[in-house]
Order: sequence, then structure tokens, then C-alpha cells
Amino acid sequence: MNKTYDVMIVGAGVIGSALALALSKQGYSIALLDAQNPSFAATNPERVIALNEGSKRYLDSLGVWQDMMQQGAGWIKHVAVREPAHMSAMDMTHTELGNAPALGYVLEIRHVLEAIQQYFPSHMTTIYGGHCSDFSQNEQGVSLRFTGDEGEQNLQARLLIGADGTHSFVRQQAGIQTYGWNHNRVGIVASIQSQHGHADTAYECFKEDGPIALLPLANGYFSLVWSVAPKMGVELLGLSDEGFMQTLQRELGQELSQHIGAFVSIGKRASFPLELRIAKSFVQDRILLAGNAAHTIHPIAGQGMNLGLRDVAVLCDVLQQDWAKQDLLKPLIGQTYAERRRLDTIAVSGFTEGVLQAFSSSLLPQRWLRGQGLNTMQSHLGIKQWLLKQAAGLGQQKGLKS
Repeated sequence: MNKTYDVMIVGAGVIGSALALALSKQGYSIALLDAQNPSFAATNPERVIALNEGSKRYLDSLGVWQDMMQQGAGWIKHVAVREPAHMSAMDMTHTELGNAPALGYVLEIRHVLEAIQQYFPSHMTTIYGGHCSDFSQNEQGVSLRFTGDEGEQNLQARLLIGADGTHSFVRQQAGIQTYGWNHNRVGIVASIQSQHGHADTAYECFKEDGPIALLPLANGYFSLVWSVAPKMGVELLGLSDEGFMQTLQRELGQELSQHIGAFVSIGKRASFPLELRIAKSFVQDRILLAGNAAHTIHPIAGQGMNLGLRDVAVLCDVLQQDWAKQDLLKPLIGQTYAERRRLDTIAVSGFTEGVLQAFSSSLLPQRWLRGQGLNTMQSHLGIKQWLLKQAAGLGQQKGLKS
């Protein structure tokens, strides 16, 4: 007789793995499925994520944060926002938040995954190295066919969670449509070293063609994310290392370049398409979406993974309620989760898209307004405090419990 799990999660990335661990701690029986076998080997370029102070506190509550930090992390103690062409600037520091040791942290994804997955309980089911064929809903929940090394398996669960990324199989199979668009931009990523190092500072440099982000890594390098048009992306990837670093230096402008010094070495470069993709619904009966399967946003402010971890926190909070534990088939579970995630998702994606739009215009009135906006945020303590709390993920924490 096939076992029926409480919750089946498709996607064993950071969001799916964190959700599996958290729900296991709450006593639920979990099946975690993924097409890939887990690997914690180094990659080139490194795949990194930015986690804010709010995410750190949540991961600490799961008992995994210290293990992540032991592997090494870049600390974001300061954020410097610049628009080189118009000399607009804003600076933020962790001391303006009170007792927060940092605004955020930059970690390699493999270290995050390893820290989480090592705490998976032995009784939790993990099935890797295959693909989901299809699934259907029935009176007992959701029935799913998974084909892998052990052949075809028929799995049953009361709830199915799609945490399988931007091009989610679960979302598509459930027929859930998305809002959004392609930005017609690619993000070029690489690890890059400068003469003066990063001094625990993240830089966000706004250009009309797209933003350039430099995030501090544990080894003193920066993690670069440079948003450019596809044609320019091809040209940049085709440059020599020296030519690429010189081009980047020019784009950053004189003030920022003098501060960090000349670039002296760079790792392998790669690129990925940038897009906005928001599911029209995060739930369809007993199927729920989390992480990039629910919302993929531009990496401009480094909020994508933080938004996904808040999905995890809210869903776990819903499933911790007595009324949910009594019957996982209640439609109210999905409805409550979706409603509690709606405003946060709209706010973060709207802010991200608004900033992109504001800084992409070359029209004189908008150039003047954004310059005034940055200078106002720098000088107005109330506005700056609010922005700091949002960036650090502390402003949203009060919405995780209800």
C-alpha cells in the first residue's frame, strides 16, 4: 500500500529544502522531490544569494544559520547607492538600524543548501534524479507520478507545494497563469577583485541601460551582477578579462572607481535572462506555490530569496495552527496562505519594477526627480529608517504572524 504524505514538495532548492525542514520540525510527514541529485561542489562562477537580516533571523530559528556562517559569508554592513552620470547618492549603514549586526549577508547557495539538508530527519523521504510526469487532485489530496532511477512511482499527499523555480512544472501543470514580462535584459555574473576590497559594502550603481550591483563576498571579492541588453551582454562576454574589467570600471564612474580601486582579477563570467513573473494565484485547491514558482523578480535589490523565505515562514505558520493540523484538506489553508503573501509580493515586485523604470529614463524631468529622491532619502531620517527596515527584511517580519 502506498504511503500518503502530509506534504509533498517539488523542488529541493533553498526554498523547498527550508520548507521541508521546517515542516518536518512541526511533525508533518514530508516527501521532497527534485530532478537533480544534491551536489555541494564549488561552481565557477559561484552561485550566490543575498540574505537580509530578517531571513537570517528566520534561518537561525531553524537552527541552520551558524552552520551557514561557518562556511563563510560576506557581510553587508553598508549599502552605497550611486548614479554616476548625475552624481546622485544615498548611503545606508547597519548602525542606523540599532542592534542589527548587518543589513544582509552574501552566501554561496551550496553552503546554504548543505547547512539545511544536513538537518533533514532520517524519517523524511527524499526522491532525487527523476522528473514529475503529471499529477491530479482527488478526495485524499494530490496524486503524483514521479519517474526516476527506480522507475515510476505513484505518490500521494494531502498538499502539494511547487517550489520548483521560475519555469515551475507544478504551476504549469496546475494551469496557473502568470503576470509579467521579459525585461529584454540579461544579468552578467562573476566574482571580481578590486585593489581596495569591499570593506563590507554593497554597491548599487544605476545606469540608464541597467543597474550594476557589487556584493561583498567572504573572500574579499565582489559578486558582480550587471544588467545589460542582450546584444551588449554577448559583446561583454566576448571580451578578454582585462577588457571586461576596464569596461566595467568606466561604467562605474570615477568616484566609485577611486573608492574601490582598480579591478585586478575576475573569475569566469556567465549570464542569465532577467524577467518578472508573478503567479496569478499562489494556490489552486490543494496545490500551493512558493519561491520563484510563485514570484520571480529582478535581482536589483537582492530581495528574491528573502521573499521566498517569507513564503516558507508564513506557510509554516499557517500549518502550525490547530485548525490546519486537524484537516490538511481544508481549502482555508491555501486561501489563508495566498492572502497573507499577496501584499508583500505586490509591494516588493512593485518597488523593484518602479526603481527600474525610474532609473531607465533619460528624460530630464525624471532624471531630476530621481536625483532629488535619492538626496531626500539620504537627508530625511524617517524615510531612510523605513527604507532600511524594508531592505533588511525587518519591516515585513511583523506580517509573518497573524
